[in-house]
Amino acid sequence: MSTDESYSKATSALNIQSNKKVLLYLQDSTSLVFGLGAGILQLESWDGFFAFLIGYMSVSILFILWICQFKPQKFFESPIQDIIMDSFFRELTGFVMAWTFSYALVG
Repeated sequence: MSTDESYSKATSALNIQSNKKVLLYLQDSTSLVFGLGAGILQLESWDGFFAFLIGYMSVSILFILWICQFKPQKFFESPIQDIIMDSFFRELTGFVMAWTFSYALVG
């Protein structure tokens, strides 16, 4: 099997969809955990949103470094769009939900 054939198998539609599901599960889980952490720490206003940005970008960078092994274009059609942009607002709402819930419980 040549490298072109293995590359085309790695970028097939089913594999890309599976990669997106794994990434989405990871981002969903970590945004909720970071939201709980921000609420427990009683972060308010911009501090909480900065915590989200730092956490979200850290998870995205670690995903690229560890899971994609510096080659996200091998696993996604448009890596920047798929890894960072597509789920940003979804993760932000999950973070804010967990943040406000845990903030209210602790405070």
